[in-house]
Order: sequence, then C-alpha cells, then structure tokens
Amino acid sequence: MPRDYYNVLGVDEDASEDEIKKAYRKKAMEYHPDRNPDDPEAEKKFKEASEAYDVLSDPEQRQRYDQFGHAGLGQDGGGGRGARGRGRGFHDVEDIFDAFSDIFGGARGAGRGRGQSGRSDRGRGQPGSDLRVSLPLTLREIAEGTEKNLKLQKYLECEDCDGTGAEGGMGGQNFSMCPKCDGTGEIRQVSRSVFGQMVNVQPCPRCEGDGRTIENLCDTCGGEGRVQGEESIS
Repeated sequence: MPRDYYNVLGVDEDASEDEIKKAYRKKAMEYHPDRNPDDPEAEKKFKEASEAYDVLSDPEQRQRYDQFGHAGLGQDGGGGRGARGRGRGFHDVEDIFDAFSDIFGGARGAGRGRGQSGRSDRGRGQPGSDLRVSLPLTLREIAEGTEKNLKLQKYLECEDCDGTGAEGGMGGQNFSMCPKCDGTGEIRQVSRSVFGQMVNVQPCPRCEGDGRTIENLCDTCGGEGRVQGEESIS
C-alpha cells in the first residue's frame, strides 16, 4: 500500500507550497542516488519523495489526493509520473535556464539580408535558439537556493539604425519603393484552370513583404539591424 504523501515528505496536510518544496529538497538531497550509490533503500525513498512532490506541488492533483487519497490519482499513483516524470525538483535544475531563450531574440529586421526591409520582422524581436548553461551548484545551494551572476553574449538591436538595417534608421531617407512589387509587398500570380481563374498571392521576395528596399545600409551593423554585445544576468 502506498505511503501517505504528506508523511513521505514530513509535512502537515495544511502545509504551504513553499513548505512542501523545502521538505522535498531536503529529502531529495538526503536520498539522491548520487549521494547513496548502490543503496536500494535510499533510491526507493528518493522515488517516493519525488512522487509525493509531483502530486502535492500540483494544486489540482493535491486537491484530488486530499479528497480521495491514492484512489483519486488513478492506478499509477502520482499521475504515472513519479521519479520518471516531470520531477520538478532539483534533479531538473537545468530547467532554471529555460527563461534565458528570450534574451537571444534577434533584433528587429535581423537576418533580412542586404537591400531588403522585411515588414514582417520590423517592430518585433525574433526568438533565438534555446540556451543551455551548465552551472556547478553545491548541494547546499540546491537545497537552500542561491543567486549566480552570468555574462552572456547576445545580439542587440543596432542603435544607429533602430534595428532597420538602413543608415539613419526609421527617420532616414534611405528607403525606396520596391521595384518588383511597386510598394505593395505582394506578388500576385494569376492562373486559369477548368475551375476558373485563380489568384495566388505571396510576399514579395525582393522586399520580403515590406514594400520598400534599403538604399544605403547602416555602417555599424552592415544592414543586419543588430550587433553582438554582452549582457549580465543573475
């Protein structure tokens, strides 16, 4: 018979979310397999703590467990996750850095290439690649929490052209009407078939849908609209 999840973590049934998290971290640090190699009992307790935390840290599952016990969670106990599932404890500490991906968003107009504007890109950053950082932590830092300072290389919007890639930025006179689409930003292709006339509309490949092309590129960024810089985060 499965043990009571509150007893597994050593907390009261009215324990707060923060108390549950601290209790889990303490248990996980004590019974983690890396600290207890070749100890089946420690591994069992670690899995029990992980399963208990998965349920009690989820408001919806915790409510079902409080009302119906293990029967309210189905045959797999803690939603079938246990130590094999999400495991939102410190053994997934790399998830802390998921939020870093947005700081590598491209500057406005980045990657348009020379002589192009890119209406769809201007005015909003483009998300960059996910970033994974390996950061050494002590068991005490994991259990009690800590703050680290990191310096990361990222692309910044070019201040000289406001991210447009054109000399003088948005207020300059270095844009001209795209000659391929006549400033519409669209290319229309008309075809006829047995079903009648069909019109295919696509973004202009020359201006990428902006309707304008750049006459003089920004000297600072070479028309990219972004420059490489450094940002400190903690």
